[in-house]
Amino acid sequence: VVSKSTDGGRTWSAAVALRTDGGASFNDKESLTADPGDARYVYAVWDRLTGNNGPTWFARTTNAGASWEAARNIYDPGINSQTLNNQIVVLPDGTLVNFFTELANVGAQNARLRIIRSSDKGSTWSAPITISDLQTVGTVDPDTGTGIRDGSGIGSIAVAPNGTLVVAWQDSRFAGGAHDDIAFARSTDGGLTWSAPVRINGAPGAAALLPAIAVRADGVIGVTYYDLRENTPDPGSLPTSTWIARSGDGVTWTEKRAAPNFDYAKAPQAGGRYFLGDYAGMTSVGSTFLSFFGQ
Repeated sequence: VVSKSTDGGRTWSAAVALRTDGGASFNDKESLTADPGDARYVYAVWDRLTGNNGPTWFARTTNAGASWEAARNIYDPGINSQTLNNQIVVLPDGTLVNFFTELANVGAQNARLRIIRSSDKGSTWSAPITISDLQTVGTVDPDTGTGIRDGSGIGSIAVAPNGTLVVAWQDSRFAGGAHDDIAFARSTDGGLTWSAPVRINGAPGAAALLPAIAVRADGVIGVTYYDLRENTPDPGSLPTSTWIARSGDGVTWTEKRAAPNFDYAKAPQAGGRYFLGDYAGMTSVGSTFLSFFGQ
């Protein structure tokens, strides 16, 4: 469902259903994008799981939310496969880029980060383009082995004012599969081709998790994340640091502490794993980064 506010969030319209399903289907990880170049258009996207299949579904309004077109399937990964974490960003020329994780043949654990593009405001979509395979192992408390429900299956995307696309995600390739670091890749041609993944977290010996990415008006890229570099051997606690990595060119990165440490072992548990959320939020206003995260 969607709801609309015309007074800065003080009051909200009644909810409008974009898709109604029975118990056999599960609509998950929805996101909403207002078109920054045309206020008439807003795009909703999510994954819809039915049996052994989970395609990407999409709905849009072309009149600023007065009405919504019927929701529809815009990318189907096939049997025993699904998409996850669909997010739309809009390039300066108006092209839509939908970013997602594709879990292909789920039992075989084949995962990759991909996009599809639309040059007509979502009426039609391209074939998928692969950014990278996803080599995540997830995060555990190194003292107790308790798992952390983190962002290991998903990534974060943003677009710069000049149209450069940037993504960040958890990946273990830099540590030989020992733990996840924060990986980064970018595209300067609208997502058609992508740079090779690089590690951007500043402590390669410690697990890093839950990245969120944004680009300021001046083109500076920011990525926030947690890591376990300041953990102690005490099995009763899990000191966790919050950091921001910044880069003006996507090549050279500096790192700065973003918030005081907290104890991840105090987090609620979901399925026996510590859980603060699957993702954090990151945006910017002018030259200021704004980060939203749990502690």
